[in-house]
Order: sequence, then C-alpha cells, then structure tokens
Amino acid sequence: MVVIIASVVVLTLVVLATNKPSPEVGKPVSSTIMQQLTGVSDSTLSSIGHPSGVTLPNAIAGPMLSSGGKPEVVYIGGDYCPYCAVERWSLIVALSRFGAFSGLEYMQSSSTDVNPNSPTFTFSNATFTSSYITFVGVEEFDRSGAVRQALTSDQQTLITNYDTCPSTGQGGGIPFVDIANQYTISCGAQSTLDVSGQNWTQIASVLNTPSSNTAQLIDGAANTIISAVCNTLKTAGQSQPSVCSQSYATLTLAFTSTGQLNSQSLALVAQTREETRWTGLASHS
Repeated sequence: MVVIIASVVVLTLVVLATNKPSPEVGKPVSSTIMQQLTGVSDSTLSSIGHPSGVTLPNAIAGPMLSSGGKPEVVYIGGDYCPYCAVERWSLIVALSRFGAFSGLEYMQSSSTDVNPNSPTFTFSNATFTSSYITFVGVEEFDRSGAVRQALTSDQQTLITNYDTCPSTGQGGGIPFVDIANQYTISCGAQSTLDVSGQNWTQIASVLNTPSSNTAQLIDGAANTIISAVCNTLKTAGQSQPSVCSQSYATLTLAFTSTGQLNSQSLALVAQTREETRWTGLASHS
C-alpha cells in the first residue's frame, strides 16, 4: 500500500511539473531571439523557397480589406493552440520584412493538447508598425482555453465568410489568417512541424540554417506569406518594399482576386463568440 501511494505521489508531481509553463511565458522576447526571428538572410530564404510540406495561402476574391489606407492582415488564434504556435513563428519572420513588432511575449501552447508546451509567442500585447500594411493580431483564447479577447463583429464576419478548409469545405478553425481578403490561411498551420520538447533558443538559432528541417518549414511558410503580401500590395496599387523583388517573395500563389482598395476596416465593438467552435483541435492539421 505504501509503495502504491508513493507511486501515485510521484506520478502526480510529474504531471504537475509537465503542466507548469516555462517561467519565460509572459515575459518580453529577448533582443537575441528577436534578431534571429527578424534577421533570417535573403540567401537563406531564397535557398529554401517553397519546400514540400508547406501549404500555400488560399487565394480568395473578397473586397480589399484595409485600415488607414493600407492592406490589413488579420490573425485570429489562441495561446493554447499548438498549430497557432507554429504559425506565429512564420508570421513574425514574414511580417518583419514589412515592418517591426514590439511587445511580443513568450508563450507556450497548452500542456494537455497535441504537441504540448510548444514554444511560441503571443500577439496579445504586441503592436506592429509598418508603412506598407496594418496587422491585427487577436489571441481569442488564453493558454487554458478561456476567452481572452472576444471577436469584434467585423472579425466574426471574416471568420464566417472566409475561414473554410479548402479540402473539406468546413470551418477551418484556428489559426486563421486573412491577408486583406486576398489570401487566407485556414485549416491549421501551414506545416505539420512539431516544436514541442524544444525551447525558443533551439528553434530560433536554426532559422538561418537552410539545411535545418525546422528552418525549411518555418521559413518556407514565411516565404509564402511574404509572396501573398507582395501580391496584395501590387493589387492594391500600393508601394512595395525591396523585399518584394526577391525570388522568395515571388512564389506562384494562383492569385485571382480583382478586389480594389477601399476603406473597409475592422470595428472595435466586441461580440461574444461560441468557444465550442475551437474544440477538437487535434483533428486539424
């Protein structure tokens, strides 16, 4: 009996230790990690291009979504979501080619979902400054799965209209990325990369190594996002940064939209949304 009780106590302590987030969670991202995220070289991105295992953004034909006269990129996810965890790495690498993030904080995905405790970041307190695009990062749920930030009515409309998994025609879940209503990323992350069991330094330190599988999948997805943003700027008649002349920024994405830039933007009126839509995330890929 004593042995059984001791075993239960040890098992409980192991579970509690596993569920406990890293002490880094919620802290500002270090300058070293930020430099590695934003400093992936042109030669690395060009070498990686669009590798197998990375899905392309979906070309759509909605009215150009903009804010402040600039195309607007909207991300909707949740801190607990392991697929959001992977996609954020690529988003930060990609969007940093068009502007600068501040206020990014460390985050880990849920300890009880697939790929538990995946090291990532959160957009909950982050801002993005750019002369080319506007970025809205919404972490709808916190690490425990509780609602952190209810969607606005306009954000809910984007979900209703465009968050569809191309292979099934069903709701795509999170992460959901809308690139100015010209492209979307839905139906899970763009790759099946599993970063659980690693830390931020281990991942960031290989982003500039083309032979690394981690770099190929994170940077490869970033390349497709960069290409989508450059195509969107061209369609909107906006000026484009020099990155848009790089080979990795000119990937073929079957762009078909004919939308014109207008004054549509996201409202700030909050609206409650059913959390049940995001249950069963393990079925997304």
